[in-house]
Amino acid sequence: MSTAQMYTAEHIAFTGTGTAFDPDTGEALIYAPADTHRVVSIARSDAHQAREEYKGRQRDFTFFAMEAAHEVISVLTTAQCGYLLVLQCYVDYTDGRLLKGRKQPMSTADMLSALKLTRKRQTFYDFLAQCVEHAIILRNEDESYSVNPRYHFRGATQNRAVIRSYTAKVREIYREVNAADLGLIYRMLAFVHYGTNALCANPFEKDAREIRWFNGKELADAIGVHEKTLSGRLSRLKFGDEYVIARLKIGKDVTKYVFNPNVFYRKDTEPDDTLIAMFNVNYNAKR
Repeated sequence: MSTAQMYTAEHIAFTGTGTAFDPDTGEALIYAPADTHRVVSIARSDAHQAREEYKGRQRDFTFFAMEAAHEVISVLTTAQCGYLLVLQCYVDYTDGRLLKGRKQPMSTADMLSALKLTRKRQTFYDFLAQCVEHAIILRNEDESYSVNPRYHFRGATQNRAVIRSYTAKVREIYREVNAADLGLIYRMLAFVHYGTNALCANPFEKDAREIRWFNGKELADAIGVHEKTLSGRLSRLKFGDEYVIARLKIGKDVTKYVFNPNVFYRKDTEPDDTLIAMFNVNYNAKR
């Protein structure tokens, strides 16, 4: 291969770049100034491209801030946590306002409708008052409402202690379960592991071998319910044919729990094949 054939647009755009050839093997060696270029392996470049392509394909989502979740859980009932999980689906990208359309703020009547509480108005106003009192939901000067970005927000972030909550899926779940069931899910989100979507005692552990998975009792204790209550409700937490949480049985005595990445997911890369396949329980029916 001649030097002319290796002369690329990169060489034209940046002074000092070019291609040399190993005198022994003839292998092409690209060179460039260190102040304008960086050596990146093909594997790393491909991984970055895959991550960017995945971001482009992602559905609409909001972020759940894990480290501040206890502030919400400590002042809201389980059902009220469920209502908040639904309302955060309507958060605007720019300022956190609750919108029913692209730019139209949600009124209390809109919120009542979204939460299916038109016949339980006092339940709604009790929830709203509690959220406003603790600055979880903010009442703006123009009488619109915003969700405090300390707890839920949209947009770019460098914070890895967050979970993507896919809005269409949350709304779909709410068509099939009640607010208290959604509230249980809300209480679990603070315990989702970054790399595996596992429910565990150390969700920020980097070494997968060191994950302290919750068993049924530990998970129930962590979210403040009885183990039998949790066990009975897990099978109800589904939308269509998909389950929100997988319960993995290993041997006779070991049980582990994993969140469905199609609903809640921490990483900014595509879920691995094992995690996707784990929730594909009705593949025969789809053939």
